[in-house]
Amino acid sequence: MKRLWDKGDQPDSLVHRFTVGDDPQIDLRLVHFDCIGSAAHARTLQRAGLLDGVEADRLAAELARIARLAGEGRFAIPDELEDCHTAIESHLTAALGELGGKIHAGRSRNDQIAAAVRLFMRSHALRWCDEVAETIACLIDRVRRDGEAPMPGYTHTRPAMPSSVGLWLHATAEALLEQLRAVGHLLELLDCCPLGTGAGYGTPLPLDRRHTADLLGFARVQRNPIDVQNSRGRMETCFVRAAADVAAVLEKFAGDFILFSTAEFGFFSLPPELTTGSSIMPQKNNPDVLELIRARAVRLRARQHELEWMAAKLPSGYNRDMQLVKGPVVFAADEMAALLPAMRRVVRMFVINRDRLAAAMRPELHAARAANQLAQQGVPFREAYRSVADSLRRDNFSPPSEVCPPSRWPEMLDATEEDVCELTRVAADYRDRIFAAEKKLLPDA
Repeated sequence: MKRLWDKGDQPDSLVHRFTVGDDPQIDLRLVHFDCIGSAAHARTLQRAGLLDGVEADRLAAELARIARLAGEGRFAIPDELEDCHTAIESHLTAALGELGGKIHAGRSRNDQIAAAVRLFMRSHALRWCDEVAETIACLIDRVRRDGEAPMPGYTHTRPAMPSSVGLWLHATAEALLEQLRAVGHLLELLDCCPLGTGAGYGTPLPLDRRHTADLLGFARVQRNPIDVQNSRGRMETCFVRAAADVAAVLEKFAGDFILFSTAEFGFFSLPPELTTGSSIMPQKNNPDVLELIRARAVRLRARQHELEWMAAKLPSGYNRDMQLVKGPVVFAADEMAALLPAMRRVVRMFVINRDRLAAAMRPELHAARAANQLAQQGVPFREAYRSVADSLRRDNFSPPSEVCPPSRWPEMLDATEEDVCELTRVAADYRDRIFAAEKKLLPDA
């Protein structure tokens, strides 16, 4: 077993451990995607006359076997082999002899890892589409169930105007819809193939990069080989930013819920099974799930900034700094897989305390509506404003008899659902395209 760059020199053991870092652990998450990219590269080598059909078939079959082993947790990356690329090629050589050594013709680890990470991000961005859409649907279901419950609206954390539980929940649904659109834009950004650009300056071999892109289900080729390397860090930042922006929406909901479920407000509560207790205070039922949603959102923003700083300072071309962009990407994928299901569990199960909400709907919440009613009767608004303010000071304010406008929930919710359906349809078309491509490359994986 040798490193891909081994020329016979023995590296310093401390420096070797330092440069390898945690790649053997992180790269286990990329094995499946590196196998897909390698299978496409083998078919491109076949098209260029560097492999025959039998050789390409044998490589594809063994790559499918590696992908299955990785999926079952039975593929290892020894520290001495550094990363998934070396481990896969070593496995191919052990299984297929000299043929395994042919797979690396015309490529570098630089474009190889760019392709594997892009495939990883593409796969997870598609999962995010499903998860975010499901979370929006969960919020809309709750609005339909309990949306008419009145609730004070706040500005400056002070009672301001009448609102409702539905309006509050629907705000989160609309914010997530905005992020669903952003994930769609991310998918479009990721939809270009970096493979076939070598170390960042192309390759003298006659590789058909358009063919490679088609094999991998990419809509287009990333044309400039230097830009392929320059986009490392840039693409990953966009991926993590999309996750951080989704998490920021959940963070806002969590912060609201924590406040509104305090004893002083008492608008909402969590069932006991969604809370944790105190080791010393028997009465405590803590909203830890919401506090950790809030904290995990912060960690995602930190990962985004880590990537921004890592990539911004670099000159053009590949730099080893880029080894460290993989960690934040895998972290973001894992955080999103945890955050959205936790959010849905809270939305489905939280308890609405209608008596406390009703008691909080004090008359002064309708002051702005009273001023506007006077304005509708022809009173200048500034005069109407002062008149209502004076009645509040004298404690003889009477709210309008019709204090709440008619509900527009059916119209609003239907519009949100229509937008979600359209965005998820586009994502489904994208998914069908790449699934068909990957299934053709590794039918037995």
